[in-house]
Amino acid sequence: MKISSTQYAKTLYDLTENKSRSEIDKAVIGLAKILIKKKDTKLVLKITEKFKEIWNKKNEIVEAETTSREKLGEDLLNKIKKFIKEKYKAKEVFLDNKIDESIKGGIVIRVGDEVMDASVVGRLRSLKNILTK
Repeated sequence: MKISSTQYAKTLYDLTENKSRSEIDKAVIGLAKILIKKKDTKLVLKITEKFKEIWNKKNEIVEAETTSREKLGEDLLNKIKKFIKEKYKAKEVFLDNKIDESIKGGIVIRVGDEVMDASVVGRLRSLKNILTK
């Protein structure tokens, strides 16, 4: 029977939840041995991604990314974090501010698969769509 990366990740989460460091180490080593035995080591990256998703969901953590032309100030980053906390009912928000000089102005916020485009180009594209309908 083939085990999916999601199944491995859920099992690993269950085995490590509320455990001591030594118990967590033991569970991870056990998983590594199983992956090697079943020749499933190619799944390690997917398992890690799925585990992170499960961890974040269970602990009400949201990871987001902002993309802007220039580095955003702490004040604005804190406002964005507050917005994301409220929108996604998160206890904690980790925000990564990426710089992309192709953005003429404004900001793009990504949370998972959701994209909130408040860039100048995004706004012009929206306006064009509205005007051409």
